[in-house]
Amino acid sequence: MTDIRGDGERPRLLDPLGIPDYRRLLIGNGLWWQAMWMELLVVGWLVLELTDSPWLVALVTFYRAVPLLIWGFVSGAVIDRMGQRGIILICQSITLAAYTCVGLLIWSGQVAYWQLCLLSFVLGSAWAFDWPARRSYMPDLVGKTRTVDAMMLEAFVQMVSRILGPFSAGLLLDTFGASGCYAVLVALSGVTLAILLGMSVPAAREDAPKAWTPIRDVMEGFRYVRGNQAILGTFLITLIMNNLAFPYMTLLPVFARDVLGQGPTGLGILGAGNGIGSLFGLLIIKALRGKVSNGLIFTGGSALFAVTLFAFANSTLFELSLALLIIAGIGQAAFGMMQSSIVLTNSSDEMRSRAMGCLVIAIGTGPAGRLQVGALAETFGAPMAVAVQAAPCALVVLALMVFMPGLRRVREPDPTEDGREPFVSTGS
Repeated sequence: MTDIRGDGERPRLLDPLGIPDYRRLLIGNGLWWQAMWMELLVVGWLVLELTDSPWLVALVTFYRAVPLLIWGFVSGAVIDRMGQRGIILICQSITLAAYTCVGLLIWSGQVAYWQLCLLSFVLGSAWAFDWPARRSYMPDLVGKTRTVDAMMLEAFVQMVSRILGPFSAGLLLDTFGASGCYAVLVALSGVTLAILLGMSVPAAREDAPKAWTPIRDVMEGFRYVRGNQAILGTFLITLIMNNLAFPYMTLLPVFARDVLGQGPTGLGILGAGNGIGSLFGLLIIKALRGKVSNGLIFTGGSALFAVTLFAFANSTLFELSLALLIIAGIGQAAFGMMQSSIVLTNSSDEMRSRAMGCLVIAIGTGPAGRLQVGALAETFGAPMAVAVQAAPCALVVLALMVFMPGLRRVREPDPTEDGREPFVSTGS
């Protein structure tokens, strides 16, 4: 796809908004993220109220995350065959149905822990295909040289939803209970599906493989990732962060209620703190683009998140904990923004979905970290559980930053390129 400006200059940040299908995807993604952040907070609080067990809170998030590991091995191949638009619409429909089921169970007074686990597995299965499809669709819609700009706009929408989602979920829990929260989730998901249905049906790709050989496709994806140090480093840091850092979110209801003495509204504020920091992080990333490599932003942000998380685990003051989560959000913005951007802009068009599928597998290893942090919290308390995982996470990320220069130095594509070739080859 050629540069929309046609003059060889780097595209402006808002250029992707001139593409109608990208606008639909962006709005749909914003509502999709909003619903997801609300649901993660509500289900954690609901399980804590039902069971009073940090371990069972962690276990329900395990069922939400483990499908990423199961389906990540085939998600890229399935997306290649069915197309991103079709996968997105199917998964959005499944998400809408799952939210409706939980809402009806709560409304009827029949909700049970095992049902929440089952529906969490269904939602996680949909996410395992939905997320890589949405991300890998962006270069097709806007062109490779505008992918980072498109990702920044999507990241801004995601950060806003990361603030509004937990905060609104906390208020709704306090005011209307879990049934009111799920009624809003059903409405958000229905509107999202209606918006996404307006996306154009893309023409069939001429380079798409004619035969479906899942095992071969998966192995080709891993070989491709292994041969590109920028993508390999992104894969490894994603794996480490999802096993040792991000599982803290599993225990956020426990921190809010048992460590900081807060109710649902306080939990919502804590959840929103990370999103507030992510908005600041997005502004910092915008200022650093072109001056600092994307790889250094990615690795530095990941390390910042882990270090700040260690400090959060040792805080017993609500105000300090909120401030630390805001700082951690800056690091998470750098991680989330550059994670997909590095993979999307450094993979060839025919391997892009499979490279994203490998990233889903890295994210899918996170359930082990959730089980581990839940078991540690049950035995030693939530603060100790988070601290003993955050410290080694920071050390490993810093080591990868030092020893993988192909990742550390990766930059954005040259706007004079035609956008059809991978930007960075094997790192040194």
